[in-house]
Amino acid sequence: MNDIQLLRYRDQEVRELRAELTRLRKKVGETGRHARRVEQAYKDAVLLASWRSVHIFPSRSYAAYHQISQRRWQNAIALLKLARVLDGRRWLLTDAATIEQRLDCARKRAIEQPESYKMRLNRHGKR
Repeated sequence: MNDIQLLRYRDQEVRELRAELTRLRKKVGETGRHARRVEQAYKDAVLLASWRSVHIFPSRSYAAYHQISQRRWQNAIALLKLARVLDGRRWLLTDAATIEQRLDCARKRAIEQPESYKMRLNRHGKR
């Protein structure tokens, strides 16, 4: 094997390792703590939205009665704000199908851009 062949072989090896590193980084990002937090917030936000669509106001106390902790409630509210379903304490939408579509987009955005999600959390949730 001459020097040029060795150089090409090493170059190909570097490209393969970079591709594998990219795949591993994506996998770690999908299974990381933040992604799990957002996935749980998505499930809780869909539940809160379903309550709201049947005219039950999803307060913290009502959520606590249904075994949703305050932290999970706050995470769900932040995702609803990111999806532009909530404006402060006012619900802008009550149609469950539309809310779920917006939440799906917001979930993807929250995983890709964690700062946009964390910006909508209250100050206790930013730790």
